[in-house]
Amino acid sequence: MIDSVSNKEVVFLSKLRETKNIKENKMFIVETPHLVEEAYKAGLLLKVITNDESLNIYNVPTILMSNRCLEKISTLKSTPNIMGLVSLKENKEIRGNKIVILDNVQDPGNVGTIIRSALAFNVDTVVLSNDSVNYFNEKLVRSTEGNIFKINVVTMDTLEAIRKIKEMNIDVYYADMYGKEEVSEVKTTSYALVMGSEGKGISEKVKEECTKSIRIDMNSSCESLNVAVASSIIMHSLRS
Repeated sequence: MIDSVSNKEVVFLSKLRETKNIKENKMFIVETPHLVEEAYKAGLLLKVITNDESLNIYNVPTILMSNRCLEKISTLKSTPNIMGLVSLKENKEIRGNKIVILDNVQDPGNVGTIIRSALAFNVDTVVLSNDSVNYFNEKLVRSTEGNIFKINVVTMDTLEAIRKIKEMNIDVYYADMYGKEEVSEVKTTSYALVMGSEGKGISEKVKEECTKSIRIDMNSSCESLNVAVASSIIMHSLRS
């Protein structure tokens, strides 16, 4: 059992909290039994990190270490007794005919919620713009409850993604409070939906590349909706 926080394995795993090191080594860490389980089901679990060898019920190598070493690696207030070293799978291809594009959406909790809703409402691909939060962000992964491993997530320039989708003969909608069509009136079996950050919204360049705009009607007492809530409402309405 590894007991020194200066051990090279502990130091290496601790550094996998930094984006640069994650991308360079093409692996990241998940915490809690549920996330380890979901990573295993997806075929992405490389190793189990634990203080109890009996907890590794998966056919992967085990790194056995003490509680204080786990605490060194963990970012949670309450350190779990099992973590997973997971392969960074960088998807490059937009698949399917129901697609959500997140343009400069940086809050990991919002993006995680959108990914969960996307899976629930039959979306095939979620595209994260280059200036959106990294899909391997630990808060994002936790907020998806492991669903990050069940859906195609692609990181790509927003305009490039829109052009590729239009080549697939799929209409690209952007959500706007002044959109031309109310979402409940939209009837389609394929779509791409662009959602922007709550602060900046969607840029004019992106709007110009889209084919249609949609809105969610609501009473005048509320000025706007959280991007995760708005995305979920629209995806649910277009789920057929």
